[in-house]
Amino acid sequence: MKIKTLKSKLPKLLLLASTAYAVLNLLHWPLGFSYFTQLSNLYLAAVVLLQLVRPRFSPLPALKFGAVVSIFVTFFVYLTILGPVMPGGLAAAYAQDHGASFCLHLLTPFLAFTDFFRNDALYPYRKRHALLALVPPSLYFLLILTLGRLGLRWGRGDMLAPYPFLDYGSPAGWFGFRPETADLWTSGIGVFYSVIALLVLFYAVSSLLLLLAGRRRKQAAGIENNR
Repeated sequence: MKIKTLKSKLPKLLLLASTAYAVLNLLHWPLGFSYFTQLSNLYLAAVVLLQLVRPRFSPLPALKFGAVVSIFVTFFVYLTILGPVMPGGLAAAYAQDHGASFCLHLLTPFLAFTDFFRNDALYPYRKRHALLALVPPSLYFLLILTLGRLGLRWGRGDMLAPYPFLDYGSPAGWFGFRPETADLWTSGIGVFYSVIALLVLFYAVSSLLLLLAGRRRKQAAGIENNR
């Protein structure tokens, strides 16, 4: 029984260690904690820690689902969009800050998925959870708008958001298309379209997780019935 309990807790403990390592190596860059990557990692770590100390806390399944969706989108966007355009390419991007970037963008997402499908997927998730998973990115966008209005700047010191596709001060603004301006600091696409695309991505990932969790429950039920 103790071995089984340890195996169920191991992904959580490794996830917390990965997040702690990344945070300690990013303390020199306080502005970094305004990025969705760092905040989603901290959000996930807080939920996992709560699972360890208060496993019967009723909002935990919904909170965990939203955290896993957020961390997967972080993994996907960095792997396909942000990381490859970094100086030195994707490998150099993951090596930043003594490997903290690797932990934030790759290791922690992998551990999150392992933990979710091992320990959380048997919960009877419903379609409403896919909509609830849109709350974290929506709150984050409101946070960035507020920080920008308060005078915080990112990138080269003139960006109104941490990410090029959320920078409404770029040549494309809110509704424009300026692909000729696209580089490391600007996406060339209006922020409105980027936000819609991101919400669609979040919903798609949520729906995929619901589908996979449903299959995991059916598989577990089949094994139980065959005993």
